[in-house]
Amino acid sequence: MKKSLFIFVLMVFAAPLLWAQYSSNPAVNLRLSTAAGEQALPKTAVCPDGSMYISWFSSEDGNYNVRLQRLDASGNPLFAPGGLLVSDQPQMTWLTDYSLTADQAGYAIVTFQDIRNTNNNVVAYRVSPAGEMMWGDDGLMLSNSDAFDVNPQVCATEAGNLIFAWPSQGTANVVRMQKVSPSGDLLWGANGITLTATGISYTFPFLHPAGGDHAFLIWHKETGPFWAPNRGLYVQKLDTDGTFMWPADLEVFPPVGSGAVITLDFCPDDAGGIVFTKYGNDVGTHFNCWVQHMTAAGALTMPVNTYVSTSMDRLHMYPSPAFLPQTQEVIVYFSEQDLNQNQRGLYAQKFDLQGTRQWTDNGKMLLPLSNNDYSLPMASGYQDKALCVYGAAVFGNSIDEKVQAVMLDSDGTYVWTDQFIDMSTVQSGKIHAALSTFHQNQWVAVWEEDRSGNTDIYAQNIHPDGSLGIVGAMGKIQGFVRDATTNIAITEATITALNADDETLTTATPFGAHYSMMLTAATYDLSCQADGYLTMTVENWLVEEGMNTNYDFYLQPATEITGMRSDIKTKIQWFPNPFDNMLILQVPDDIVGSCSVVVSDAFGRKVYATEVDDASGVHMIDTKDFSSGFYFYTIKTQLQTNQGLLIKN
Repeated sequence: MKKSLFIFVLMVFAAPLLWAQYSSNPAVNLRLSTAAGEQALPKTAVCPDGSMYISWFSSEDGNYNVRLQRLDASGNPLFAPGGLLVSDQPQMTWLTDYSLTADQAGYAIVTFQDIRNTNNNVVAYRVSPAGEMMWGDDGLMLSNSDAFDVNPQVCATEAGNLIFAWPSQGTANVVRMQKVSPSGDLLWGANGITLTATGISYTFPFLHPAGGDHAFLIWHKETGPFWAPNRGLYVQKLDTDGTFMWPADLEVFPPVGSGAVITLDFCPDDAGGIVFTKYGNDVGTHFNCWVQHMTAAGALTMPVNTYVSTSMDRLHMYPSPAFLPQTQEVIVYFSEQDLNQNQRGLYAQKFDLQGTRQWTDNGKMLLPLSNNDYSLPMASGYQDKALCVYGAAVFGNSIDEKVQAVMLDSDGTYVWTDQFIDMSTVQSGKIHAALSTFHQNQWVAVWEEDRSGNTDIYAQNIHPDGSLGIVGAMGKIQGFVRDATTNIAITEATITALNADDETLTTATPFGAHYSMMLTAATYDLSCQADGYLTMTVENWLVEEGMNTNYDFYLQPATEITGMRSDIKTKIQWFPNPFDNMLILQVPDDIVGSCSVVVSDAFGRKVYATEVDDASGVHMIDTKDFSSGFYFYTIKTQLQTNQGLLIKN
């Protein structure tokens, strides 16, 4: 271990780590539930530290309880087997949709409706990474009315607050909203905010973060009878107090006769905007899919009603979009069906952000129409590629299906040699699948399945190279980040682990003052950076297979760094500091003999070193190739040593 300048290191012990749980065998998936009754409707939420929450309903003693599990990057359950009991309050005998997310501190927020007060009302729970109920054992009641309040949605703002929205069906169909602080304060009043208009039904709201303490509210406006409404999709940006920030509601999809079916999917772009897809009736009983892109400023970049496929000889259903950040394109996966819905296949279409179809007007065929069923694709973008996870009923029985995945690059080429990868090959019914966002070099799919004669919740990861399970032996490093002079927790820091073998970078941020990183067993250079503190660096730290290592960072305030000298009669100076493309070293005339100069980056790697025979005078260093960030210098002469911090703009 190397102890860096001005850094206090408190260390260390290693303990055995619970071994990896994701399987590389698609016939052996990770089972999350243990209760005897039906387990249903799993949801996923990825935390800033790379761990993941999974929630579901668990039928126990005649009631649907809500349970929650937290997994590390290897699939190790961090709560008790079978999941943490969040709520056993009474539920209806049939379930409605609900929502799960993780906030900036790594806490889970799950919101659903129950009938504890006789009527259907919305409740929310905030659960810490340690399993503590931060809003009490009974959660936080967000509504308490005689209306039918269901399908609540939640998003966490970058500022740390939580925004909720849900449809409320009473004498009128409206959307209600509430904003809650991490401590459980109702920030938009006891009754929240109601979105309503005469003669219009507001239904099916969704939420998406919009930077700062803002959010996008996405909802449907409906007119006409509920069994055949004219339905359009709209967006507004919410201010911190819940007011609409745009002068007019943004119409993403104009009103059309939609039938009773609601299918909407969306994903973020890389600049604060959103890609939307939906399907519904276009002409008569014909089903089609549409795509649209909205910028962060609320501008639509594609023509109104941009079709995924223009063919009227087939049905196009269940679209799911993936944004490709490297190429600024969108790939949409969708189900292709004959007009009688007897034969089904899997297709894809690519768009530029102006809405131009790239793979002919009919899209790219991945799996041709057959008696098999390829259902409910779930897409996710990665670099210049798009993943699709879907159900594949290929056993001759529509209720027995696999879980499969395929990945295309921007050219429409299959990324994997085998093209289609099995994620689960167990012959059984699988429904209500969900796909996590990309994290820790993987995606995780979860679903409910009756493989054991009982409906349980299963999970399986997949990597960008198409492999399952844990790639390489894993270990964990974790610890605290604190002020070295006051011992106060530092909650806003960035911890970086650089793999000395393959230059792979992994970053984490603390929740509270604690950080945790799952890493491939290897040697790492560790660095911890926080505003106002000197960066702490340690080289050649070993992460061992199956071991849990504690490493606590104690950071020295940068304002207290003045250099460390054995001779204080003279002062060696650097200027300017911070610097740009040139750095000047001023050595006083009373320095005698040679001078050794070394500049290292935040990982301890030398970026500049020289020996100056005549030490005194001005020495200029070309720094245009230096990356922005923190650097350490060490200057040694016959009589003194100067060490300290440099910053490149």
